[in-house]
Amino acid sequence: MILETLPAVRLLSPRDKRQLAEELLDSADAEDGEVVVDAAIMELLDRRLAAHAANPQAVSTWEEVQSRVFSGRGA
Repeated sequence: MILETLPAVRLLSPRDKRQLAEELLDSADAEDGEVVVDAAIMELLDRRLAAHAANPQAVSTWEEVQSRVFSGRGA
């Protein structure tokens, strides 16, 4: 186990351990070059991209989106 080879990690506060874990994951992702994306998210993005390709004029300005969100109508 890594904690046996790096005993100083055991001495870190819980907050510092979480920060270390985040930094290690970020570092691994950067080195790996591969980001894992949930299949459901990819399907949603693919559908939205296809819908945009089919009708690129069907867009809203940022102001229109804000107005709908803040008026309670949702996006």
